[in-house]
Amino acid sequence: MSEAARIQLYTDQEEAEGAEVTDLQEVIVLDDASAEYLLKRLREAEDQYKRMESWYDFQKAKAKEIYDRTRIWVENSLRPYFDMVPTTGKKIRTYDLPGGTMKLSKQEPKWDVKDEEMVPWLEKNGKPEMVAVKKEARWGEFKKTLPKDKDGNITLIADENGTMRIVTKDGEIVPGVTATIREDKFSVNVK
Repeated sequence: MSEAARIQLYTDQEEAEGAEVTDLQEVIVLDDASAEYLLKRLREAEDQYKRMESWYDFQKAKAKEIYDRTRIWVENSLRPYFDMVPTTGKKIRTYDLPGGTMKLSKQEPKWDVKDEEMVPWLEKNGKPEMVAVKKEARWGEFKKTLPKDKDGNITLIADENGTMRIVTKDGEIVPGVTATIREDKFSVNVK
């Protein structure tokens, strides 16, 4: 790309500052200056995104605070009235109005279970069936034992359905594990 064409590219892009994302055209980068310009554009877009995200988070938090305060105010104002009217239900008492339903639900206590204390007690007191034993594969450890190709990738084969599977050193397909081949991911970070 000639210097004149590169400068024209810059000019065209600067005129399109407010352009929609769909207006961006693919460019061919042939030198560091052009690459740096694209990184600058990405940095500007990222800065704008962060500003908008920050503004949105602030507005959302403000709206949530207003909603929460209003909800507490309404619930506190309606509770004495709810206690005066006839309700239906035992565990969940309700009172219906055209604009909504008031509901009082019986709450169970909040339990704070400390397994490190309770499990030994259950086992000591003849209740081992009350102790859950969770079995799971230690994939990270097992993966280290699998054969690898010359590039250090785990050896995969396609089964009869075309699904990529792992195999042991003896060529046995390991059940319960499939692999999806993914393309390498390219990304750009701005400073």
